[in-house]
Formats: sequence, structure tokens, C-alpha cells
Amino acid sequence: MERLIGKKAPWFSMEALAADGEHFTHVSLSDYEGKWLVLFFYPMDFTFVCPTELTAFSDCMEKFTQAGAELLSVSTDSVYTHLAWQRNGLGKLGYPMAADQTLQTCDSYGVLLEEEGVALRGLFLIDPEQKVRYSVIHDNNIGRNPEEVLRVLAALQTGGLCAAGWQAGEENLYPEAPEQQPTYQAVQGASVQIYTMPTCSYCRSVKEFLQGAGIAYQEFNLEHDKAGQDFMRQRRYTGLPVTVINGEEIVGYNMPKIKAALGMN
Repeated sequence: MERLIGKKAPWFSMEALAADGEHFTHVSLSDYEGKWLVLFFYPMDFTFVCPTELTAFSDCMEKFTQAGAELLSVSTDSVYTHLAWQRNGLGKLGYPMAADQTLQTCDSYGVLLEEEGVALRGLFLIDPEQKVRYSVIHDNNIGRNPEEVLRVLAALQTGGLCAAGWQAGEENLYPEAPEQQPTYQAVQGASVQIYTMPTCSYCRSVKEFLQGAGIAYQEFNLEHDKAGQDFMRQRRYTGLPVTVINGEEIVGYNMPKIKAALGMN
């Protein structure tokens, strides 16, 4: 199998059961341009391990939204089977379930079990430039942990080096000696506002980064700040935090964009 990491994500175009669990729609790779995408494959509807995974990812939807990422599940079942499963036991998930009945998407991502016509448990993190940044493929007997996917997503979004076991909010590794670590004096004059919620770990991580770099910012606590609530509502933003740097609005925990806006790249 040809490697995918660091390369443009293979194109896909499939029918899907929409996120509302009621309507059929169409999804393609281009729908997710400019966003982080968690694309995960599973073998079959109406099975035993699969519902534990699908509902676990659904339970973490808010965390993925705060991280600026969208979820898309894929199996080789039809959209009608997806609909029947949600109506008869699975329940609504809040993200689309794609139907790869041609087997082309499973094959292009290297997860197709040809002899059975089903997918392995493959998961891929695709960045806003639509490059594959992470992949993992499990035996079909073993379910995946959404919290680990969130951890890896947060690590990728720092744009830096992350040690084993790294958690959101922790420092990156630097190859230089401490006295040679990068300084950010050139960005001290930046105008920075950040829209946050007290329970958002990604909000805390961005604030800690700004504090560590010595960058002053104005914070809007969305729990009680009406102006901040109006800002979010007018723009229909759901991801957190929203960081505004010299007028550029960056939604979600997107450290590469934040650093670029501050002139740190």
C-alpha cells in the first residue's frame, strides 16, 4: 500500500445519511476544504463493536467541534441501512454516515477487505489543506478511542513537536538549548482578542500559549459577555476558541494559523 501521510487525501464522493439522521445527502472531499476532518471507516451496520465506536464519537461531538474538526463515518452499507439502524437501535449521531457501496473509497484509503467487501477500522485525520496527517488501522475486533483521536488532533494543531503522552496545553519540545528557544518580540504589538468558555480546554491552551509568548490579549467570556455572544451568533461560529489577531478571525484550536497571524512562522 502506498503511504498517505503527508500527501493529498484521496478523493471521495459518496451518498450519505445526513447529520440529522433523517435525510439523504452527498459528501465529497471538497466539502471539508479549510477544515479538519476525522474520516473513519467501520465494517458493518447492525454489528457489535461498531455501535460502541459510533456513539462514542457522537458523545465527543462538542469536543471535536471546539477543535474545529468534523466527523464523517464510512461503511460499505447503503444509506437505507444506515437510516434503518439509526431508527432501530443506534440512535441519531449528529454527523453523516457515508455509504461506500462501490468500495472505491475504502480501496483508495487502503482499508478494504476485498474477500468480505467491508472496511477495516481505519481512521484518518485530514488537515484544512486536505493532506493526511494521521492514520491508524485496527483489527475489526477492536474499537477505537475518540479521546486519543482528540489528543492527536490537538498535537497536530500545535504545529510543533509533541512528546509521547503529550496532552493539550502542555509545552512543545524544542531541539534548541533553552537559551536558543524562539522569542517572539516582533509580535508584541499585535491586537489580539479571544472568545472563550471556562470549560473549554482548547481555549485554555491558546491563552497559555499567548501568555507564554508575552502577548497581551482581550478575553471575552462567552458564558456571560453579551457582546461576545452577539459576535458568535452573528457569524454563526460554533468552534472554540475564536482568536482575532489584527482583524483575522481564527475559529477553533488551530495553532498553525494563530502563529502565522502573529508572524511566528
